[in-house]
Parts: sequence; structure tokens; C-alpha cells
Amino acid sequence: MRKLFKVCLIIAIFIATIPISASAITLGEHEAQLYKYQKDAENNRIATNQTQAQINQANLNIENIKKEMKDLGKEIEELSIQVEKYHDYITEKTAETKQMLEYLQFSNKEDLYLDYVVSAENMTDLIYRAAVVREITAYNNRTINELEKMIDDNKLREKQIDDREDLLVEKEKELGNNLVKLGEKKAGLSDTSVSVAQQIKIYQDIVEGYKKQGCKSNHVIGVDCAVKGDAGIFRRPTQTGYVTSEVGWRGGSLHKGIDIGSKNGRGEKIYPIGNGTIIAKYSDYYGALVVAIEHYSSIKGQWYTSLYAHLSSYAPNLYVGKSVTSDQYIGYMGDTGYAFGIHLHLEIAPCRLFNWGGSCATWDSYYNFIVNQYNKGFKGARSVLTLPNGTYNSWSTR
Repeated sequence: MRKLFKVCLIIAIFIATIPISASAITLGEHEAQLYKYQKDAENNRIATNQTQAQINQANLNIENIKKEMKDLGKEIEELSIQVEKYHDYITEKTAETKQMLEYLQFSNKEDLYLDYVVSAENMTDLIYRAAVVREITAYNNRTINELEKMIDDNKLREKQIDDREDLLVEKEKELGNNLVKLGEKKAGLSDTSVSVAQQIKIYQDIVEGYKKQGCKSNHVIGVDCAVKGDAGIFRRPTQTGYVTSEVGWRGGSLHKGIDIGSKNGRGEKIYPIGNGTIIAKYSDYYGALVVAIEHYSSIKGQWYTSLYAHLSSYAPNLYVGKSVTSDQYIGYMGDTGYAFGIHLHLEIAPCRLFNWGGSCATWDSYYNFIVNQYNKGFKGARSVLTLPNGTYNSWSTR
């Protein structure tokens, strides 16, 4: 009996020493971290010792730089389209010119033209035929010159794109310096990014969302309250669509998600990739409408966060803390914020964004986590969803 008691005691002690999952924290811990973050942000703001006039000027600089960055992005996109268009035209013209030169070489150009001219029946015909030869020769020369000019112009456009991208990197650095002056941080200045003030508001919304679900300060989130359902099978976020851009480095920062377009444009509904809970609903640093949802996949044994950006509008009755299924739409595709054309920017990360118990508690840590995962081979939506290979290959089912 004593032996059985000792065994049970050892098992009980062993179980007691098993740490609770880092993501299983109480509402009180959420509240404490929120207070600490608010305090740190306030201390950081005070430490800058800026006058209001300096702060106003820095804010104005930030807005001007953001506008310049958006304009640069449009220039790069327009130049890229021109380069692609002229590349296709140059390829077509090169093939046409090559055929023409091969024909002239094969037919012995000089003899062919001479035979054509001297076989004239009269002086009028002779003059006419000589003029035709001059026109053909001039056309050949113009075609070659035009081709050479197009190639040179395209090289110039490609250099302009490189220059604009270098300037964009410089503007990002300048924006980061201005943010530091205001006590902010440069936290992955791209789609879906948020300021410190926005993060504080998001944390407040999360805490209020848990309270609305009946959570008390001593409750363990997901255990005593706000119990999460399973994500189920992950699905595409649109009924019809195609990938237009991949995860990858762009001008010094990581494009953290894939971009998805649709023939339906703003009429395309956006759905969660799986069942989950809305953890954030906000306008990002550039004004894009964003929704963030967390999902627990028992199939993969992993938490995920999915972010949906550039929405034209939200679905009705959408709020932080709401449980959603993959069949409930959350908004419509759009081009709000730092966007060029109507599309969905979709980020998927194997962590819980804005959750103090994990590795993506703040925007900085989330961005760094995504970079680390990307370097290890995780490619966001490509690693989680079933999508056609390459870009512009469409689907018509979720």
C-alpha cells in the first residue's frame, strides 16, 4: 500500500512539475502586461523630451515620407509594367527583324534589288521601283534603330526601378529615424504593420473581448474561459482567385504574405482560412483595413495567426473575441492603405499574434519571428494552404 502511495505521489509531483503551455496564461497576466506596455510606451514618449512643435513637425515628416513611399511604389509598379510590355514587344520585334534579315541574306539583297530596278519597263516604272527599294532600305534601317532604342530605353527603365527601390529603402530608414524621435519603433514597415499606440489599443480590445466571454483575472484563457474550437481543415480565403505576389524580400524588408487577386474585384468575399477567433480588427500604419484571426489546428498540433489586409469593408457585426468559422465571410477584397490594385494580402504565421504567452506578443517580435521562419523555409500561406503553383493560376473553389 505504501509502495502504491509512493508511486502515486511521484506521479502527482511529476504532473505538478509539467509547465503550463506558454500560451496558457490568465486574464490577469494579460492585464498586467497591457499595463506594463502602456507604462513603457509612456516613459519612452517622455524620455524623448520633445516640444509639441517638434512632435508636430516629426509627424508631418512621417506623413510626407509615407506619401513619398506610396508614390514610389506606384512608380515602380508602372515602370515594371512598361518593362514587361516592352520586353514582350522587343522579343516580337527581334524575331520579326531576324526573319527579315535571314530572308534578305538568303535572297542576296543587292542582286535582288538590282534585278527588281533594272527590269522596269519604262522610266516612270524605274523611278517607282527605285523609290520602293529606298523605302525598303529605310524601313530596314528604321526597324533596327527602333529596336536598338527600345532595348536602350528598357535598360534605362530597369535602372530607374533599381534607383527607385534604393530610394524606397532610404525612405524606410528615414521613416524609422523619425519614428525613433517620437519614441516609436520601426517595426516591419509594410502591409499590416501597426504603431505602438495601435498595439496598445489592440491589447485593450483583446482584454475587453476576454471579459465579454466571461473571463476573470484568475481564469486561464482557453481553459477556464474563452475555450477555443478546432481550426478544422485549412481552406483558401476566396472562392475564386489567383496568387499575384509571393512571400519574399522587397527593397530591404520582408513581404510577409502572399497577394491574391480575383476577377470579381471588390465583389470577392474574404473568408477565414479555418475556424478561429478574431484577435484584432484595425487600420494598419498606412490605413489598410485588417482582420487578424487565431486558429488552433489539432491536425498539426499548432497555433496559427492569419491576417487579412487591404479589405474594402468589414462584414457586419465583426468584433474582437468573436468566434468565426471558415464559412463566415469577414469582409470584401479591396485596395485600402499601401496597395496598388484590388487584392488580398494574406499572412499566415505559426504563432499567436498579440498573445503575451507566445513568441509573437508584440509587432516587433512577430515580424522577427516571420523573418526567422521564412529563413528556415516556412513560406506562409504556401506552407499551409493548397494553392496552384506559380502566379496568375486561378482557382474557383475553396
